[in-house]
Amino acid sequence: MSSITLIIILALAPITLIYLFYYRYFVVKSSYLYHLEYFIYGVILALVILLASPYILPRLLFQGKIAMGFLGASLIEKLGAFICIAILTFRSSSILMVLNMVISAMLLGLGFATLENIVYALAMRDPVIIVRLFSAVPLHVLTCGLIGYGLALMRFSGSLLSRARYAATALAVPFLFHGLYDTMLITGGTGTYWIAPLLVLLIVGMEYILTKSQTLPLLDGLKSHNFFIEDWITVQREPQYERWILRSMGSKNREYVPLFRLNLGKLRALFIIILLVCAALSLAEHRIVMGFLGHRLRTEEAVMLFTLLPALYSLNLFAIGVMNPKYFQNSLIKIPIIIDVDVEADGTIIKTIAYHVTGSNCYLKTVDPLGTGTRLSLTFACSAFSSPPVTGEVIWDSHDEQKQLSGSLVRLDRRPAGFRFFQVRYYLYRISRGLSFNMRLPGFRSIRQLFVRPISVMQKEWRFSAGQKLFEQGEEGRIFYLIRKGEVDIIKTLDTGERVTMAVLKEGDIFGEMAIVGNQPRLATAICRTDCLLAVAEADNLDALIEGNPVFTQKLIKNFANRLHASEQIMLKSMADSGAASKRREESLLALCRVLAAVAGAGGDPSLFQKADAGLLAKQLDMDKKLVAEILHHFTDERGVDPEAGLKSFLDKLHL
Repeated sequence: MSSITLIIILALAPITLIYLFYYRYFVVKSSYLYHLEYFIYGVILALVILLASPYILPRLLFQGKIAMGFLGASLIEKLGAFICIAILTFRSSSILMVLNMVISAMLLGLGFATLENIVYALAMRDPVIIVRLFSAVPLHVLTCGLIGYGLALMRFSGSLLSRARYAATALAVPFLFHGLYDTMLITGGTGTYWIAPLLVLLIVGMEYILTKSQTLPLLDGLKSHNFFIEDWITVQREPQYERWILRSMGSKNREYVPLFRLNLGKLRALFIIILLVCAALSLAEHRIVMGFLGHRLRTEEAVMLFTLLPALYSLNLFAIGVMNPKYFQNSLIKIPIIIDVDVEADGTIIKTIAYHVTGSNCYLKTVDPLGTGTRLSLTFACSAFSSPPVTGEVIWDSHDEQKQLSGSLVRLDRRPAGFRFFQVRYYLYRISRGLSFNMRLPGFRSIRQLFVRPISVMQKEWRFSAGQKLFEQGEEGRIFYLIRKGEVDIIKTLDTGERVTMAVLKEGDIFGEMAIVGNQPRLATAICRTDCLLAVAEADNLDALIEGNPVFTQKLIKNFANRLHASEQIMLKSMADSGAASKRREESLLALCRVLAAVAGAGGDPSLFQKADAGLLAKQLDMDKKLVAEILHHFTDERGVDPEAGLKSFLDKLHL
């Protein structure tokens, strides 16, 4: 085998490896013709740049290795890739997915790297080219993937500022990586070692983007809801914020979704081991290989080529699929700081909250639908500072108890200068409190009350009809309730059977918590007075709320005291009423007995006793029917007996 043939094989080897590494993502676009199409776009781009470079480079005024690395190579190549991928992005149909665009850009980068590798392998005899053949391929593929990700988000975005930010990031970040890579390669020596950690950072970052892209929506799906990517992100974050709050409180009923997962099959593990073993063996015998190629490597280049790069490819293979897409759907690292919002709609003021507000939208925790297209005026307040009124329009409502979300998405349009100042203060406040809380700095426990509130710890929302019973007196208490809308009667059944309304609870009140805190059966029955929307949560959430929010704890103690006082008043009244009723029943009993004794003692007609309706008498006298029947029967048998003697014998029998 000739040295030229071997050098071509070495030039194509990393192309094959990288394609196989990322094939699991490429199968999203399973057509090989599609793969070939974008691969050819990359080859054409590389050919154009190679042909144009002799005319462009002499016109660039730069000197030194840094300028050569950033301007002579990185700027031209990444700007060309940016323009090419941008054309392909906006040429794509509305059935566009971010992941598809990232994959397309990576295939384009693979085609670019293929032609560049072959040309460098054939045209240059500098030993460092061998290092470049293996290290430049992942660089081109992954930086082009970054460009595709940024440009796809730019197309999905709605505001001019966001589009400019995505476009700038799509060009600047790959340019920085490529520029650093070429500078290190040109510098040589120990600077070559830094290529490995640079590529490690790029590999991990790209895996993060590929995993996250799997959770992003289709462009036509956004358009069907009149959404931009900013709106979709805001909606997705709402349940993530709630899960974060519940998890931060140590809630036991929320599954933790990790970012990383071990997804390593036997074949891939074997291939990684082979790569590492080959790296160890080739490091010792690299002189034989390089002698056959007619090159002699410096120590740094040999270590890079035969040790660091195989280790890098092993890491690349290991990293594929190691991140969990569900993490982006079920977790969020940011700490939510609840914002109080005054909403003015058609002259009515509604008070609600939001977990976050951006420069373009916010999601309000509303009770009832506001109606898509409704114009609103919003004022935000956080801690000791607030925003000026801003206007917006409701673009989406969700108030179905079967769904996880309940609220209204508002797109902001008119934002005065003072609102930008509020946003800056809010972000700084949020960052400072987040650092204090996550790093457990002194006073971090007091930060809990910024996101642990009754509304934020509730797990579900249920709707109930008027007259519907929520729980019965004496039942075991496992959940507690927060009234989002409507009224609830708290009714206590006394020992006498009388039902007394202890309280009428309204919007914002919490109930059902006394049984949980005291670990006792329900002390009363709860019945919806009107149609109600109730938020519910389990016992461990109440414990976290008591621990994390001193204001709520004080209010809870006050409610306990008020309810205890109300219970005492009802019991005292019940005792007084019971005593009066008992006295009235005793007087009625004596009166009945005297009348019957007199009739019986005078030898009255027995039919008077037989025809008497015991049930009717008992109802009229508020007495027990069985007792009245017994009295009638007794005096039927006492006819002709002295009335006083007959009455005395019967009262002795009744212990009266």
